[in-house]
Amino acid sequence: MNKSQAIRKKCLECAGGSPKEVTLCPCINCTLWPYRFGHSMKDKRYEERMDKAKHKYPDEFQEVQRLISEQQNNG
Repeated sequence: MNKSQAIRKKCLECAGGSPKEVTLCPCINCTLWPYRFGHSMKDKRYEERMDKAKHKYPDEFQEVQRLISEQQNNG
């Protein structure tokens, strides 16, 4: 198992095995958060997954975006 796979496995474990919960994870201060999909935020797959979440779970997605914005404004 490589690092990316180990991070993905840990995130799924933390989220009770739910890929949806990994996608919409509110724990943005977690050091693993940017890599929770098994690849970095710079990867095209990250953007694709977040775009799907935006349309499939609009309310939850908006909350995660709010948390990210707050962190950026405070940090």
